[in-house]
Amino acid sequence: MKCTIVLTLVYYAIMASAAKTILLSNDDGWASTYIRAAYRDLKDEGYNVIMVAPVSQRSGYGGKFDVPTSKTLETDGEFGYVKKGAPSWDHEKDDKNVWYFNGTPASCISFALDYLLPEKFDDVKPDLVVAGPNEGPNLSPGFYTASGTMGAVYNAIYRGIPAISFSGSDFNNSFFKDSLDDSKSNPANIYSKKVVELTKKVIDGGMPAITGINVNFPKVGTLLGKDDPSCDDPKWQFGRMMGKGVFVQNMKYNSDSGLMEWGTKYFDNISKDCDSGDCGLTAEYDIYLKNNCSTSVSVFTVDYDTTLSTSNTVKKLLGF
Repeated sequence: MKCTIVLTLVYYAIMASAAKTILLSNDDGWASTYIRAAYRDLKDEGYNVIMVAPVSQRSGYGGKFDVPTSKTLETDGEFGYVKKGAPSWDHEKDDKNVWYFNGTPASCISFALDYLLPEKFDDVKPDLVVAGPNEGPNLSPGFYTASGTMGAVYNAIYRGIPAISFSGSDFNNSFFKDSLDDSKSNPANIYSKKVVELTKKVIDGGMPAITGINVNFPKVGTLLGKDDPSCDDPKWQFGRMMGKGVFVQNMKYNSDSGLMEWGTKYFDNISKDCDSGDCGLTAEYDIYLKNNCSTSVSVFTVDYDTTLSTSNTVKKLLGF
């Protein structure tokens, strides 16, 4: 009997040490519904998940890198879940793998890799960084530098860690204590199951260095209507980030308020000649805008060198 118990403990110890480690972050805050659903389901799949996310909403901060200027919070965190005066970084009382940090998504990744994992987790090395699912899509290169979700991803890729950005179609910033349940029609639960599905493919298959994946989910579950079952398992569609056009941020003047307003605008035929990647693939925004229960999956790199043909063209232009 004692031998059986010892062997069982050894087995679970080996399994724990063999578990792949995922560093999870987002830009909507550590108390948002979607990241908590992803954390729950990735853990249930057997991964060693360490979550480090902003204490407050940090959407639209892109790759901005900041650090706390005080040892304690000067304002309440998102939803008032963490109060003013609390430490600038800390973990859930009942889960030491769930952390907040008073910074942007990009600096959350650095906090995790440079301090938290070495000091609190025996210097474990993440096998993958997962960001999201974001509350709202992050489509095309126009949002590559603007999205905080993407900021977390490419700051991980810079360090040689593969990463995936997941974004959804629910623009509502919801508190997990209010919105997280076990309903099969809850968009957070539908997305989180798909997060696990794609994450498993990436971890099992491996991914090249300096490479990331951008994923945009369609409307699912209750986002389509209270009892609409038409999209509860969106299919994957492989695409590309860049098409002929591009969505970018823009501004317009509000004559009533006298202020500028944030918006988006589509510029067509920006990229008339394709010479990068698979030019036959559908652009991710075209996949998304069809709204046919398809999830766009686009691969990108952070190698900012241009293609050889473009480099030679500019080289000749400059007379080198």
